[in-house]
Amino acid sequence: MRTLGVAVLGLFLGLVAGTLLTSAIARPFVDGGEADIPLGIAIALGMLMPVLGIVGAVAAVLIDRKSRKSP
Repeated sequence: MRTLGVAVLGLFLGLVAGTLLTSAIARPFVDGGEADIPLGIAIALGMLMPVLGIVGAVAAVLIDRKSRKSP
């Protein structure tokens, strides 16, 4: 159960980080309410949040397992 909790926490933190990064990167492209984002950047921004969520969950589990093994 602890691993599941740590994974959910990592997923949540990764999604929050993805939201913040997406907002910070997309803000310069939006000027006056009109979005002019190139297709490649739009695809990358769309994939950023889920990818960071998964990375956060995996990293949290790995860090938790490593911290349990160390004396």
